[in-house]
Amino acid sequence: MEVYLGIDVGGTNLKFGIVTKKGKLLKKEKYPTKDLRKTGDFINGFVTLIGEELKNHPEIKKVGIAVPGMISKNRQTTVFMANVPEFNDVALIPILQKKYPEISFFLENDANAAALGELHFAKNKVPKNFLFMTLGTGLGSAAILKGKIFKGGDGNAMEAGHIITSNGKTAEDNMGKHALIEMVKEKIKNGKKTRLTAKNLEAKDIIIAAMNNDPVAVNVFEYVGTVLGEALVSTIRILDIKTVFIGGGVSKAFYIVEKNMMKILHERLPNYYTDNLDIRLATLGNDAGIIGAAALCFKK
Repeated sequence: MEVYLGIDVGGTNLKFGIVTKKGKLLKKEKYPTKDLRKTGDFINGFVTLIGEELKNHPEIKKVGIAVPGMISKNRQTTVFMANVPEFNDVALIPILQKKYPEISFFLENDANAAALGELHFAKNKVPKNFLFMTLGTGLGSAAILKGKIFKGGDGNAMEAGHIITSNGKTAEDNMGKHALIEMVKEKIKNGKKTRLTAKNLEAKDIIIAAMNNDPVAVNVFEYVGTVLGEALVSTIRILDIKTVFIGGGVSKAFYIVEKNMMKILHERLPNYYTDNLDIRLATLGNDAGIIGAAALCFKK
């Protein structure tokens, strides 16, 4: 059975998974990103972790790596990673190919990889053209056009998180994890009734509270819906795509986000779009990054 190693690089964790050609995740490992930072030699530590996985699974001949940021047009070098600066300007693929010459390596932006995972492994039939928005640390986005990742002129298209919304901030600045936490803290400071506390507050706490009808958390995600709607209006109009997948951790509260998002879409898009608009939740869940990275190995 042919299997691949999928690697999802994140600011919190590095996730490794063994994935079959049919998208089944057989095994996964998680390494805290901060542990590699403590070594003082992040890249060498990362390369060593890959070597350990390859040693434990000699059947693997292809490795896909998904990273949270910009990469070179030829998919050989990382360019800029806001949450993992250790990866800035690293000739990652040449380093890995020199170390493990018998292995094929593939590099891609994490949102692009997750979109590719949905294309190949979604639980329901997927069209050849769709948008993918992932709501996590920030707002990641990708587009699949005619069954292929849309990369733009120099390889780093589809950063919808940087669209300027109605309050003058970017969509990501309005709805990333940091923004959610700051919104809740501000409401607590202003005396709004909530079960949440400002101390040690995390985005996952806000998601859980919203799902339990906490008024402050619900209000925050209603606002997220407005911002997401604005970002989608621009993206849909530019790319002329009517199918949208929503993924990432914040998507768990999507049923709250959805009302205001759809309100904005119907107010600002013509019937040409809204009559056939298909917005659905991504199906790969927390493993989307690993499985999407593995899907990169389908390249020849």
